[in-house]
Amino acid sequence: MPQCKSKVFVNARFDVIWQKSLEKIIDPSRYVDDIEHAEILEQQDNQWLRLIRFKDPTWQQLKELIVADKSTGIIVYRLVDHPSFQGETIHICRTTNQVYQSELEYQLNWKLKDTNQHESQQQIDNAQQTLQLALNHIKRIAEEEAKTDQQ
Repeated sequence: MPQCKSKVFVNARFDVIWQKSLEKIIDPSRYVDDIEHAEILEQQDNQWLRLIRFKDPTWQQLKELIVADKSTGIIVYRLVDHPSFQGETIHICRTTNQVYQSELEYQLNWKLKDTNQHESQQQIDNAQQTLQLALNHIKRIAEEEAKTDQQ
């Protein structure tokens, strides 16, 4: 996976987005279509050890150590014992000058463990597209929740 990032503005308060982000840790299949099964292996305060299996059998399962810090708006998903990659995905939620608007950013910082391997442009483009889809999906869910709260 390449290193890439993407961000969007979300028409929802920080607290709404933060709550949806925590829900995504526990039940990621609601936010990412390609997930077949997710399991929390351990949980302590604002840390989770999670295992994810995908519907596509060619994708390797992921084990992640997830750490959430509401005071900074950052959630880090660090790969654990992955056979091909090392790195992390960073989820950042920031307030803006608008009461009902926040900024949501995802950063994908994965590197191949084998430095002799290289990724194709298609793999890089697919990673960027997947990141953008995930961002837009949580944006839509948070905005729907915000509309319900405002009514």
